[in-house]
Amino acid sequence: MNNPASLEDQAQHSEALQYAPVSYLKFWPAIIAGLLISVGIIGLSPIPQTSLLVWIPPALLGVMVLAAIITIPRLKKAKEESWEKRAREEALAAEEAAKAQPAATAAKPEAVATEATKAAEPAAAPAQAAAPVVAGDVDVLILWGSETGTAQGLAEMTEAKLKDSGMSARAVSMGNVTLNALPGFGKVLMITSTWGDGEPPSNAIDLWESFQKQKVDMSNTRFSVLSLGDTAYPQFCKCGKDFDEFMESQGAKRLHPRVDCDLDYEANFEKWLSGVQQSIK
Repeated sequence: MNNPASLEDQAQHSEALQYAPVSYLKFWPAIIAGLLISVGIIGLSPIPQTSLLVWIPPALLGVMVLAAIITIPRLKKAKEESWEKRAREEALAAEEAAKAQPAATAAKPEAVATEATKAAEPAAAPAQAAAPVVAGDVDVLILWGSETGTAQGLAEMTEAKLKDSGMSARAVSMGNVTLNALPGFGKVLMITSTWGDGEPPSNAIDLWESFQKQKVDMSNTRFSVLSLGDTAYPQFCKCGKDFDEFMESQGAKRLHPRVDCDLDYEANFEKWLSGVQQSIK
């Protein structure tokens, strides 16, 4: 299992994608062309030159609107492509690192994911191939849905924090748990990102579809959801919101309200985790 980037590194990466001024430079030729066209229209206008000042504000406004129309969609697309590229690079790095590790006997699924146990795991053990978690093994089940590794990293941090406070907890991919198995867990935490146009991450699709097709009695389950997203998109944190509604529709009770996180998620994550720990005690 590859370790995701640190919270600070991921935050800096996100901000660089969203706010880097150099991202706009490749669109300036079109913007300048729009400005020249506006000036040309003013110069050819039959209106007396004394009225030139009247035309300048509309011309500048038109240039600003043109700049927004040209740059905003392209910057959003560039950011999406950058995240996808980063995900591919992380997957490739994990594969190369796995090939470099000597084959060894697999550690037990219940073992704490320390550096020592990670080194002893088989080289090609993707998260989705892990043994399913069994109800009764843990006090708190932490499910993560992740495409780039951020939600997985937060789930593993949550697991470590809960274990430090004396609880039995385990972070598991949503792809390793079925809906019918969830009622056996008394406490379930969900940490998930939203992918594409409000869609669940690839490892969460099966569970997400199960919630829409069938019903189970989860009246004995308490839960909380941490959703990750980007307010630049209309379907902000939709996957997390859907899981929150699905859990409630199955009769589960919230042990802590859902928290939706934008790109700068560290503070909200810490508040959510603190609230969860207080509610579990």
